This record gives sequence, structure tokens and C-alpha cells, in this order.
Amino acid sequence: MNQDRNRLRAFADVVGVDAWHKSFKPGYQEVDLKVDVTFKEGRIGGEPESPVQFRLSLRRATLVVVIPENEPAEVLRDSIRRDDHGDVIEWELTSTQAVHKSAGVAAQGAASLNVFQGGAQAEIIGQLGAKFASDQTQTEKSSGRKRGMKSRFVFDNVEQCYTWVIDCESTEFLDGRAWDASSMPLMTLRDKREDLTRGIPPNIRVAVKCLREDLIISDISVKAGVSITDRLTGNEGKIKIRAAEAYIRTKLCEVGLNVGEISNDFAKIVLLDVMAKTEG
Repeated sequence: MNQDRNRLRAFADVVGVDAWHKSFKPGYQEVDLKVDVTFKEGRIGGEPESPVQFRLSLRRATLVVVIPENEPAEVLRDSIRRDDHGDVIEWELTSTQAVHKSAGVAAQGAASLNVFQGGAQAEIIGQLGAKFASDQTQTEKSSGRKRGMKSRFVFDNVEQCYTWVIDCESTEFLDGRAWDASSMPLMTLRDKREDLTRGIPPNIRVAVKCLREDLIISDISVKAGVSITDRLTGNEGKIKIRAAEAYIRTKLCEVGLNVGEISNDFAKIVLLDVMAKTEG
């Protein structure tokens, strides 16, 4: 459990997962697996001992449900959520625009006339100038619906696991909740033990993976600085990227997560791997 907490903590600023299902017991041989997954842009390397700091986000990620072969559980295939049910955000924008130039001309014209004319006529002209100015303020309203993310189900025939690929829809990076976990379970699990009162209940694991090219690393700052020679030769950007990649690799290796050759765009990276919790 401590290892699971460490794996959740490694890049908690970038991706968070809460996976759960009801406890397997008599009367509950079949339970729904619910997984809440959220994303945001992380600020990485804030600890004093870190040699580098940067912003980290994802343009794509894969959620994986893993049922080890030795676990007495199976998935009811008809229950797998195969359709895309990403959250839809309703938005409304109100903008007010004032045409100051026209209003200024009107007021200036009224003021000029005021010099040469007096009494009621000048007052009327001043009121017309003010009215003309106020008429130039325009308010526009627009509204619509958008989706920040989309997901699609893919069965991994090689690893024999169930995956959901989560992509950006209308944003630069994954940001927010991928779906409503409470109302949309990913699948129904069945305990295959003949006697649910004996033996160890099955454990289900959930992981979040990505490729190196899916990581968006920006605003990199190397705390030790970059030499003048590297700046003049154009190596500053490469040095910063290598420093950020080394930090990511170190943090993931510390908690036992699989990291490929991180300088390779197609390297597979496991950002999170935890056991689903049981309740009830």
C-alpha cells in the first residue's frame, strides 16, 4: 500500500486516478469497476534539491485495467464501456464593446457648438452628443458546448488488457476530468471463486501510460544555469530537455515504474500504477 501511495504521488500534479469497486462477497459476485481520472498541468521540480524545474502536461494518455492471470476474476465483456462519454462543457461569453472614437467626435461636436450657442438649443445638442456616445456601447453574447477530451476503448491483444485512449479534443493538453466515474463504470467484474467466503478476493490494477511524444515539457529552468558556450553553440535547449527528461526518469524509477529510453519519442512510460480500492 505504501508503494501504491508513492506511485500516486510521483506525478500527482499531472494525473490523478481513483479506482474502486464494491467488495467481493456473498451476494456481490459481480461488481462495477469505477475509475475517476483527471489531468492538469503540473509544476515539477519545486523541491529545493531538484536541479531543474518545468511545467509538464499530456496531450494523450492511455488508461489500462489490468487483471493478472493468477487473479480469480473475469470481465463481463458486454459490460465494457466502449462508447465515448467524455464530459461536455457548456460555455457562455458576454462581451461589451464601446466605439470611443465616434463617441468622442459626437461629444466634441456638442462641446464646440456649446461655445457659440446658448440656452435650450445648446442643452439639446449636448444631450444628443451624450446619447450618441452611449449608443456606441455594444453588448454581444455567444454560447456553445465543447469537449476538452475524448476517449476510445481499445483491447490490447498483446498485453491482454483493457485500455482507453484519452485524447485532447478542444484544448492544447489534457485538462480536467475524462468522464463521470460515478455514473459510468468502465466494466463489470465477476469473482470466479466457487466459495466467496474462502480464499483471497481478486485484486484489480489500474495504470496510466503514455509515449514520450505525449509529454509536453515547457518553461524549463536549470537551477545550476547553462554555460555561455552552450548558449552560443545553440545547445541550451537540448540541455534543458535532457535535464527535464532525467528528472522524470529518476522519479518514476524511484517508485518502481517502467520507463523506456525516454529520449525516444516512442518510448513507453508508465506514469501511475495502483490497485483498485474496495468499499462496502
